[in-house]
Amino acid sequence: MKIIDIHAHIYPKVAGITNGLPMTSEPLGRVKVGNELRQFLPPSFEHTHSTAEMLIAYMDWCGIDKALLMPNPYYGYHNEYFIESAEKYPNRLRAVALVDPLKGEAAAKELAWLYDNTCLFGFKVETDSTFQCSPHSHMMSPELAPVWDCCAQYHQPVFLHLFTAQDIADLIQMVQLYPDITFIICHMGVDACFAPGAEADAYSTILGLVKEHSNVYIDTSTVPVYFQEEYPFPSSVRIIEQCYRKIGPEKMMWASDYPGMLNHATMKQLIGLTAEQCAIPENDMRLIMGENADRLFFGNE
Repeated sequence: MKIIDIHAHIYPKVAGITNGLPMTSEPLGRVKVGNELRQFLPPSFEHTHSTAEMLIAYMDWCGIDKALLMPNPYYGYHNEYFIESAEKYPNRLRAVALVDPLKGEAAAKELAWLYDNTCLFGFKVETDSTFQCSPHSHMMSPELAPVWDCCAQYHQPVFLHLFTAQDIADLIQMVQLYPDITFIICHMGVDACFAPGAEADAYSTILGLVKEHSNVYIDTSTVPVYFQEEYPFPSSVRIIEQCYRKIGPEKMMWASDYPGMLNHATMKQLIGLTAEQCAIPENDMRLIMGENADRLFFGNE
């Protein structure tokens, strides 16, 4: 079975921001957040970075054919490293672009330049990190419109990590306003759907969006973080199976959220969560584990 990971993170060092505080790499999987030292990755990540070569080694070990390199301001802005890595391993990796959408027209021009001059594609928004220093902004704020217009003009996919009810409301508008953008909801919408304080019908709303709109997809990663369980993560299995029953296999794609999810499971367990634990027929599982992503992002039917 072909396996494609549509959500893997690499970075030469942690250079991001969280809760308005800078994050920097420290030894043995730790980061410094402001003045506080935190365990960020397993201690085996000696230099607290995630290189393309480390990812490729995990992919080879666990039978993953290809991966999308997914950016996030949480880790820092690493477009140059993404370009270098995707060019070095063109048969294994594709890389998603990251700009600061709060820059509006300037961000759109930067995106257009990246699309025209580099191998980067798509765009990622993690709303918590993106708007933490501009709390009154959100995805449908007028200043972000040039970014969405650029993605639509270039027919580029947008990967969304949603956190709030406002994010869901914005997405409902965006999928109708921008039919030329393929939207991928990351992590099953977990922060917006399952975090404390989430609205009771949020997950049903998300699944309805995916089912009803041809330009909306969902990835399966990271759900175990929200439940105090060990592998095989029965609550996560239930949520993924609910998604399958509601929308079918054609809109679902497997993802690992490597390397952060290695704090909770091995890579083989992250594969097994969907491929082995979920009650999904083999032909449909093939779509979820790789064939949908191969068609959407690697141009293979």
